[in-house]
Amino acid sequence: MNSVPMDKMMLASESQLASRLDRTFKSAWRSYRRAFKRCQKKLSLATVHQLRVKTRRLLALVDLFDPLLAGDASDKVSRLLKQPFKISGQLRDTQVNLCNVERQLGRFPEAKPFKKELLRREKRLSRQLERELRRIRLKPLKSRTDALRKELCATVKQPDERRRARTRLLRSMDRAFANVVARRRGIAPTKPHAIHRMRIAFKKFRYMAEQLQSLVPGISDDLLDKLRGHQKLMGDIQDNETLLAALDKFMREEKAEARPFRKFRATVKRGHALLIARYLRRADELFSFWKTAGRFPTGE
Repeated sequence: MNSVPMDKMMLASESQLASRLDRTFKSAWRSYRRAFKRCQKKLSLATVHQLRVKTRRLLALVDLFDPLLAGDASDKVSRLLKQPFKISGQLRDTQVNLCNVERQLGRFPEAKPFKKELLRREKRLSRQLERELRRIRLKPLKSRTDALRKELCATVKQPDERRRARTRLLRSMDRAFANVVARRRGIAPTKPHAIHRMRIAFKKFRYMAEQLQSLVPGISDDLLDKLRGHQKLMGDIQDNETLLAALDKFMREEKAEARPFRKFRATVKRGHALLIARYLRRADELFSFWKTAGRFPTGE
């Protein structure tokens, strides 16, 4: 598995950099806007997931280019993007839990009360997110994003800034990857939460790599496929962990102590352990994804 040699990577040619940067930002915004509008029409598992993905990609793009900006323009955009993020995450987790429980109902019909509780939670969170999405106006966010994009394009048109752009952008990638490596060192079979923290850091690195692809030759489709696959391994663990947490809460509150229900929990717990073991066997694959220059300390 080939990593990306950072020192050999070059930005797009000087004549193309501003135009490519402009297209990258416009494309990310259009994708986010479509996902937002679809969520306003229907809050399905697919539409909520896509809104979260497009939000993360736009956030990663803003973070990636922050070193080229003056002031706090990127912070303002990030704050606006994150407004519906917490509720959408809770809703998405509940929807995934519902899918996982429904697959198990044939073996464990006793889990039907738990499914009903998840359906109630999904309905409540959907109402909350619907209100939040109706409240949010895209025009102010678009205005700030456009201003940020124009500032970046104007910056990279300056010869001195254009020459510094490569170092600054790759420093952003290097630091994002260093954060992933630092999280990897904290992972152990008895610390599943550490895998989730690494997954969050890994997502940021992956989305930065995706956004940088059009600007930096060397970030291949093959690499991005491997990043997606590695992230999915961690995502499966997190989905199982949220299901286990919701199940434990339900059992405490409803005193669901019937033996068949405990068997259902044991099955979920066993699956969780298997997913962690599977990931730990492949966790060190991440070191092949990005070769840093060693100039930026881990955790900076």
